[in-house]
Amino acid sequence: MLTTLRIDNIAIIESAAIDFGNGLNVMSGETGAGKSIIVDSISAILGERTSKELIRTGADKAQVTAFFEDIGPNVTKLLYNLGIPTESDNTLHISRTISLDGKNACKVNGATVTVSMLKQLGKELISIHGQHDSQNLLNPECHYKYLDALANNEDIYNDYLEKYSAYSNLYKQFKALSQNEEEKQKRIEFLQHEINEIESAGIRVGEYDELTSKRDLFRNSEKVLKGLQDALSILSDGDDSTGVVNAMFDASKAVEKSAAHYDGAEKLSAEMMDLSYALEAKKGEIESMIYECEFNPATLNEIEERLSFLFKMKGKYGESEEEILEYLENSKAELDTLINLNLSQDEIIAKLEQDKEILLDAAEKLSLSRKHAASEFEVHVKHELTFLDMPNVEISVNFERTKLNPTGSDNIEFLISPNPGEALKPLAKIASGGELSRIMLAIQNVLSQNDNVGTMIFDEIDTGVSGSAAEKIAKVLKSVGSKGQVICITHSAQVASYADNHFVVEKKVQNEKTYTYVTPLDRDGRIKEVARIIGGVNITELQIKSATEMIDSACI
Repeated sequence: MLTTLRIDNIAIIESAAIDFGNGLNVMSGETGAGKSIIVDSISAILGERTSKELIRTGADKAQVTAFFEDIGPNVTKLLYNLGIPTESDNTLHISRTISLDGKNACKVNGATVTVSMLKQLGKELISIHGQHDSQNLLNPECHYKYLDALANNEDIYNDYLEKYSAYSNLYKQFKALSQNEEEKQKRIEFLQHEINEIESAGIRVGEYDELTSKRDLFRNSEKVLKGLQDALSILSDGDDSTGVVNAMFDASKAVEKSAAHYDGAEKLSAEMMDLSYALEAKKGEIESMIYECEFNPATLNEIEERLSFLFKMKGKYGESEEEILEYLENSKAELDTLINLNLSQDEIIAKLEQDKEILLDAAEKLSLSRKHAASEFEVHVKHELTFLDMPNVEISVNFERTKLNPTGSDNIEFLISPNPGEALKPLAKIASGGELSRIMLAIQNVLSQNDNVGTMIFDEIDTGVSGSAAEKIAKVLKSVGSKGQVICITHSAQVASYADNHFVVEKKVQNEKTYTYVTPLDRDGRIKEVARIIGGVNITELQIKSATEMIDSACI
């Protein structure tokens, strides 16, 4: 469960600390106040892609920190597998710092981790549902994922995917054997050329960024040396003056003369002497830095040439050092396949037939599991939609057999009929915005029964819904929150009235700068905020009364 989120210098949020509680946490506020920034910040600590553009104007870095309590056994096991220290009280602390140079610093329980590791953890900690989910719901290519989640198909799917990959690789080998020998030889020579070029380049991950920083340092060498030399001059003795270091030693000795007559002078003198030695050490460091700062124009030229070369390599083989090295490994694997084809064509054909049978069995097992989950899915989602004021909706999962692919052997698509007498049709052609929101919530509520994630975030899941349907959505969110923490971004008075914890997000302009504030609300604050959602800027006594009744009714 996410208990504390701190955001520093993200977009228009200079500094905000949010203490979330159990149950349903609601965040409301005017459009553009910064609610989406909070979701983006949470995504950042979950390892999602982010950008230096998020950094607040005028700041050199941004940081998001999150504190979790009562992490489950899945998270604890993953921490152990990733080599990250665990806390005995089942707490977890994550921080992510984004710098203007585009670099990210990620830490979990004080240990430095990669963004990839952070993303693995994020999947076990929080699930975020919003407009992206709605897009997935409209995309039939994503529908199999919902059935797999309901059926807990991870092991079955991974087994199928492993067999599919093995079969695909063997088929590629078969195709390679079938190539004209002359074409194969040309391909071998081309691969060897590329491999030699990349290997001889000696590319190292992070080198481009390091050289860019070093080049910038060289270009500013005069400023660097002048700053260091000025500092050394201040600390050192000159022809006409005593430097700060010796002056500090002299001051310490002067105070020591008072020790016999003034209590405390001896201690002060000792402390000043320590400072003198510390200053002397810093002076030595500055001298070393000046000595090490050999700004050779020839070295700068070498850096410029290396950067230009790396830029060209990125243009040919990948946008980063990692991609270039991945390209190298893939090329080596292909070259190895071409050079070391030890199986004859007939042997490969026989192996292909054998592996295909194994693959078909795995695909059928996966398909049967999904069909079983589809029956359960149809029943439970319809039940949820009936509660959400869509009693006449019919939902069906359509399966069509297709050629084997990385997702299985079926094209899976959700079909609905929102009204009696209407034929079942694809979601994308039928569902309105409000209906889509409710269908999405119904599905997530069904899936949450098997979800071990401690926190679920719904970003404006109530879009396009009002009246009794909005209240039903609020009750479902409240129900989900009773089983695990829910954080909901909303513009709905009904949803806000059901909150266990309510926060208002406000944007203010001060001294020609924009700031976002996140404030927890007490009962009076909640009433005023719900009244604002109902009526807008000018709140009337009637709206206050309606807001009070809504909140009191939600508590019953």
